[in-house]
Amino acid sequence: MALNPLHLLLLQGAATRQARGSGAPAAPASTTAASAASTPTSKEPIVANQFEFLDKHFDPTDIPEVAAQTAYERFGNYPNARVSTVIFGIGWTVLTDSIKHAVLNYVNGGVYGNSAYATLDMDRNQWNIVLTGLQFVNATRTVVRGRSEYQIDEYNNGSIFVKAEAIGGQLLGDVVHLDTGFGTWVQEIKLKNSASF
Repeated sequence: MALNPLHLLLLQGAATRQARGSGAPAAPASTTAASAASTPTSKEPIVANQFEFLDKHFDPTDIPEVAAQTAYERFGNYPNARVSTVIFGIGWTVLTDSIKHAVLNYVNGGVYGNSAYATLDMDRNQWNIVLTGLQFVNATRTVVRGRSEYQIDEYNNGSIFVKAEAIGGQLLGDVVHLDTGFGTWVQEIKLKNSASF
């Protein structure tokens, strides 16, 4: 059975990460596929290592207030952060697949009606990826008279900028950074019972 280029990239990326993470050789693709097929599924999405960072900026909800609460709570885990962005209103698989396809489109030399676009930096060791048409909330924290104050805004039809490792100048590695771009402002979200960190 022939594999399409997306499957080949995924298998090669998994083998590279596995070999990098442990001194042991990577398992054959057939073993990896068989073990993945036998793994029971759950309601929570399984986060591949390459998207572990992105998962911290994602909430599977369609409700802006829930995404806003997630963005607010992230400040507790990152006390020095000034901005917290959470993407919502899109499926995890749709989001990650758009990133994978953007990289494939670039490698194959074409742009195929995708909501994400990728380019390589000059050193060919980092992907710069633009995700478009997203809903997100952006929480900002400022300190006024020694006390933290928060503002959370909802946006739609927004763009997010993602940086990821480029393995061999062609494969998608780990997502390492996310920046909020721009979008259509919808509303400021006020949280109920928000405690100070």
